[in-house]
Amino acid sequence: MSENVLDFREFEIPKQYGFGVKLMFLYLLNVADWFCTQVLIDSGYFHEVNPIMASIMRYPIVGFFVKCILPLALSILIWLFFKVFKLSQNRFTNFIIYSGVVIYSAVIIVHIINFMILYTM
Repeated sequence: MSENVLDFREFEIPKQYGFGVKLMFLYLLNVADWFCTQVLIDSGYFHEVNPIMASIMRYPIVGFFVKCILPLALSILIWLFFKVFKLSQNRFTNFIIYSGVVIYSAVIIVHIINFMILYTM
């Protein structure tokens, strides 16, 4: 009879990713967005929709700095801030990061569609 009793210790708890891993994933989506945007702009068939980023993306070095270097530095500073002050993830920080992931994922999907349009021309 004791064989049929469920032992809840047998079930694995889903692994939660650390704050740094989540920040890095968000940063990588940001870099993928920059790269795809730059390639699509360079094709001559597409343009940046955001007027502020359009003026920045005219100069690839400035675009690289604003979209890749600056967010990397900010991500590292935020991660260090959380580590130094021993802050833990909470619902708000997870909501912000997951919202960014959802938005960037939607942007990447739009880029994929644009690439499909570009390569069927």
